[in-house]
Amino acid sequence: MKSIKNSRVLFVVSLVLNCMFMLVVLYGRRMGPVVYKQSHQLEKDVVFLQRNALSLVVDKPFTSEPAAMESSNNTRVNIITSSSKPTTRAASTNSCDEVNHFAFVKVHKAGSDTLAVMFQRFGDERNLSFILPVHVWDLHWPNNLREQDYLPLKTDEFNILTYHCLYNKTIFRKLLPEKTKYITILREPYSQFKSTFNYFNIAHKMKERNVSNLAVENNFGLFLSDPDKYMKMMKLVYLPNFMAFDLGFRRDDRNDVQKVINFLQEIENDFTLVMITEHFDESLIMLKRLFCWPLESILYISKNVRVYNHGVGKPNTTDPVDQKNMALHRSWSQIDYVMYDHFNRTFWKKVALEKRFAEEVVFYKSLNDDISAHCLKTPKLLFHVNASEWIEAFNVPMETCQRMKQHVSSYIKKLKDDYFALPNATIASPQNNNKASILLDDMEKKYQQKQKL
Repeated sequence: MKSIKNSRVLFVVSLVLNCMFMLVVLYGRRMGPVVYKQSHQLEKDVVFLQRNALSLVVDKPFTSEPAAMESSNNTRVNIITSSSKPTTRAASTNSCDEVNHFAFVKVHKAGSDTLAVMFQRFGDERNLSFILPVHVWDLHWPNNLREQDYLPLKTDEFNILTYHCLYNKTIFRKLLPEKTKYITILREPYSQFKSTFNYFNIAHKMKERNVSNLAVENNFGLFLSDPDKYMKMMKLVYLPNFMAFDLGFRRDDRNDVQKVINFLQEIENDFTLVMITEHFDESLIMLKRLFCWPLESILYISKNVRVYNHGVGKPNTTDPVDQKNMALHRSWSQIDYVMYDHFNRTFWKKVALEKRFAEEVVFYKSLNDDISAHCLKTPKLLFHVNASEWIEAFNVPMETCQRMKQHVSSYIKKLKDDYFALPNATIASPQNNNKASILLDDMEKKYQQKQKL
């Protein structure tokens, strides 16, 4: 029965995508060479989606991993070659305006805490305005953001959103200025699921709640043997296609091919950059170039790195049991795999158009290693970075090290302290009425009371 169902899915996917392709080509020819050139790219995208749809049925992932290049100092960097004409922008030239309005849609267990701290530091150093959660750390996740979930605006406009919050285009654009840029990050789906399973301690909870009578280390495989069953028993309805869920995909639409295509297209249109966890440093250099940020703004110390346990090791390509589990997960979270493959591919297409990208990545990795090691060992000493073709000279003082070492939750507390220190008279809430002022006064009193406990 399963093979028949998969065949039907493949047939429907192929039929829909081929119809779209024919319509695009015919329309392009009718409208002339400009539109036809655009349709040629759409043709490639449709072919890509067809290949991914096929891979869902035969359980063979479509990958677009870049070739490996060795730099002059033997540091391994991932890069691809391309016949496309590279951009003329010099890597070391700041010919654009620094982006100070952005929303980072945090995807769970994809290195997003490390990025969130970096973005908090960026905004903190520039006195930018954050959308801060009323509660500890999230903005009503796993539900849509509501007005009562964030602290009222005290300045002219919000600059940054960087906390766990379901992406909703309509809500985000009501809160943030039109010039806001949108970014997110994706991780190889099986690795992301394993990390999630480990982080939420699901194996132990299955034992504690009498969902399983197996040894804890066997519960990972048990869960994937019938994921829908155990998902409902454990009340973890957001786990299938977890990354797509964070980006606003409705789980009820997962069997609708056209809605999946529309979802991917919307993410492609809305987001300036989709970073890739497996190419973290490369993603940050791309972010630096697109946002016209100085290199010191993307320095980081890794956060929330955990040890795998309870039978949930890292993905193992030589272990047949783990490969079987990966195939089970792929069939359960198909949209995440299609999405990851697609944006991994488009990321490297962006890289191919950049000049001297590999060289800057090598320089950045070395510098970030040196500075992060310094901040962890001797942060009271000043770290001086000499000028080079990539950067102007700058210092890393103790205050910068302290900010880099913060965790998301402690940084939120710091930003809230700064927020409540601002005078209420400067409120410029979307409602701009007394209700917002009264609400803020009440929040401030409660916050100050908590600090005294």
